[in-house]
Amino acid sequence: MLHPTTVLTFAIFWSTLDRSLILPLVPTIARDLGATVPGAATAITLQALAYSLLQILWGPLSTRWGRVRVLWLSTAIAAAANVGSALAPDLTWFLIARTASGGAFAATFAAVLTYFGDTLPLERRPAAMSNLATATALALGFGTLVSGAIVTAVSWRSIFGGFAVVTIAMAWAISRLPDAADRHEERVLVQLRLLLRNRWGLGVCALVAVEGLLLIGVYNLLPVALQQEGEDVFVSGLVTSVFGVAVVVVSQVMKSVITRIPPAAFIAVGGACAVAAFTVLATGVSPVAVLVGAGLMGTSWALAHTTLQTWMTDAAAATRALGMTLFSISLMLGGAAGAALGSVAVGLDAFPTLFVASIAVSSGFAIAGTISRARYTVRGG
Repeated sequence: MLHPTTVLTFAIFWSTLDRSLILPLVPTIARDLGATVPGAATAITLQALAYSLLQILWGPLSTRWGRVRVLWLSTAIAAAANVGSALAPDLTWFLIARTASGGAFAATFAAVLTYFGDTLPLERRPAAMSNLATATALALGFGTLVSGAIVTAVSWRSIFGGFAVVTIAMAWAISRLPDAADRHEERVLVQLRLLLRNRWGLGVCALVAVEGLLLIGVYNLLPVALQQEGEDVFVSGLVTSVFGVAVVVVSQVMKSVITRIPPAAFIAVGGACAVAAFTVLATGVSPVAVLVGAGLMGTSWALAHTTLQTWMTDAAAATRALGMTLFSISLMLGGAAGAALGSVAVGLDAFPTLFVASIAVSSGFAIAGTISRARYTVRGG
């Protein structure tokens, strides 16, 4: 039997890859289905919205049924949705299939975080959270590279079909895992009341929503922005994939110093990197600008997101199942908002305005996150 940490870290990678594969394919899909690029880009927004909102359903089911049962069931549904994506005869069918896939994979992130929170002591969580942040970033970065490269040799339909096959295998592997805790000890309404009174937990969720807007939503539109400037699919996927490279490198360095540096410092530096990234992008969309910007965004993700995840497992220790669900919902609602703004920027050719606004938002994130984390006292839950 595979170790739960290995299987669930891969599940995070794979569920994120489901969202990033489409990014450089949007113009190709639009052309094949006889749709406009902004119309096809709607799939990114709808998938992110479903991923965010359906966690409201999966969170309580995770409490009632157990993490593992929800994970393998939702993964099986996602496999079917990817088959539907591969077979889509028109844009409407494709949008429905991508929305269904996002809604199915909505179960993954919060359930895995809760599983690790239930099974790992506090001192082991930062390393585990760093691995999850790395897996997420690798999927965000290399998904664009892989799909951008493969689509030059095979159709986009084959990409989604192949993805479905691996997803089926992953559902089987998840079904073999032991469950994490006695789910009958948790009551959703009690958790909800406690969580709504938890100002630290709600504060972390607000911060991660802003992070999602910047480092998922706006980042997701970088390949499309490059292609609108005349670059091909492969180049747009290649330069944006440096996001994943940066996260891997920075996460490994972070593991070696994480016990010696205050968490607030990681958020401060991560926020500063986000400001620098959007400053570079605001000068103009080009392969070099996106290469540098994506690398800085990946550095920001590695430093800030890992810190926020670990912070939330402690801040919401008494309501961990629902708390981590709200954390994940907040991240992806922010991502959906960023994707929606990006789609508007695509239609209006207004990427400079989007990047300038992102500079201001990144500055607020850095300041608020740093001050809040410095004031927080660890509870050890």
